[in-house]
Amino acid sequence: MLVESELLDAGTRVVTLLMSGAALALAGISAPWRVWLEDRERQWVWLVSLGVLVGIWSMKAGFTPGLSLRFLLVTTLTLMHGWQLAAIGGALALVVLNVAGVATWGSFGADLLCAVIVPAVVTVQVHQLVHARLPHNYFIYFFLTVFVGSALAYNLAGLARVGLLAASGSLDAGHVGPEYFAVLPLMSFGEAFVNGMVMAMMVVYRPKWVMSFDDRLYLKRGDGG
Repeated sequence: MLVESELLDAGTRVVTLLMSGAALALAGISAPWRVWLEDRERQWVWLVSLGVLVGIWSMKAGFTPGLSLRFLLVTTLTLMHGWQLAAIGGALALVVLNVAGVATWGSFGADLLCAVIVPAVVTVQVHQLVHARLPHNYFIYFFLTVFVGSALAYNLAGLARVGLLAASGSLDAGHVGPEYFAVLPLMSFGEAFVNGMVMAMMVVYRPKWVMSFDDRLYLKRGDGG
């Protein structure tokens, strides 16, 4: 869900770059670096995750000029590593895509905002809400935090893209209309399915790789077990 740089005016580029830079700085300051640096396995998992992210983001579904959609998988990255490392990892993935010519430097701030920051923040908010208000149950975590959370994050990321195009006065040039809004929910369902499938495997086989999942809490037995 990258934004074409030619569709953004100079003001929007500057504002999104400043907003994304501020979020990235906050992520760098608040990231759990000590825990992360002491866990070599978690470092490798994070790096492999970024490699997968670059591969997924290199592919796109294009329908009309200016209208391209990609699976993001930022929900998985956020639930596994926290929003800070997800934001930093997403920024690094975008750098690779820009160097490879898949993305453009002119829209780096907008891409980081729409494809990484927005879905990461939405994922964190959904997880915190579900964790605070509902029973700590594997199925609740899976269906609400992962499935519903990733679909919601994807749709809001898409709406953020529309908002940037509207602010730049290039909605028509971006061909964002009924076609886009018809495809976005369908893509969000696919996004939820892919995130759900990956997270289900992680939780079952490598729960320690998932920072947001505590198997002692979500898979605890009843008092009579």
